[in-house]
Amino acid sequence: MRAVAAPLTLLLTLLFSLAACAQDSGQFKEGQHYQVLPQAVPQKDDNRIEVTELFWYGCGHCYHFEPALKRWKKEIPADVALLKIPAIWQPVMEVHARMYYVADAMGVLDTMHTPIFNAINKQRKMFATRNGREWDPDLKAIEELFNANGTDGAKAAKLMNSFAINSKVKQGMANQRAYQLSGTPEVVVAGKYRISTSLPGLKGKSNGQELMLEVANYLIEKERAERG
Repeated sequence: MRAVAAPLTLLLTLLFSLAACAQDSGQFKEGQHYQVLPQAVPQKDDNRIEVTELFWYGCGHCYHFEPALKRWKKEIPADVALLKIPAIWQPVMEVHARMYYVADAMGVLDTMHTPIFNAINKQRKMFATRNGREWDPDLKAIEELFNANGTDGAKAAKLMNSFAINSKVKQGMANQRAYQLSGTPEVVVAGKYRISTSLPGLKGKSNGQELMLEVANYLIEKERAERG
């Protein structure tokens, strides 16, 4: 009897240990892998779980994150939406944010998003000229870029300083503050959870950006379960 009990006890111990490891391996912790925002930011569409990337066209990390984000977008279910907000904390970033909003307003974001990224990161074009401490949009360069990609460059240049784009910039900056942006790229899930590679559980990881998306998947499931 004792000879049977010992292996059985060992087997049960092993099974419980494996179960615990499996549970821990899929566990992401608040404060380590994501932060809960002190106040949730309202979503545009409450029928979907919105995942918002905060990025900057001039950010090399954002540039390298983009292919993984595109692959991830193709796999998300119908109840999840991927949104983007261009970050602004210095004048030249506002110029780039305006280019994003202009492309979006013209309905050519899918066409222009990658070319803008490439032009800034590969060709080192800033699309802005320094004016003292400020940066003004280089409207000629912007027009040329849009034209080169089969879109209306003159219209893009005209929209850069329009009332509609000014409003988009203000709204984006308000959301950026509400999301407590600390760097780029960062991801916010359901207006509640902020994911950043600066957090202890992701900081310094060679696969930190891929882990951001794994954390996003975890939080999507969490949000889905909370909604019932």
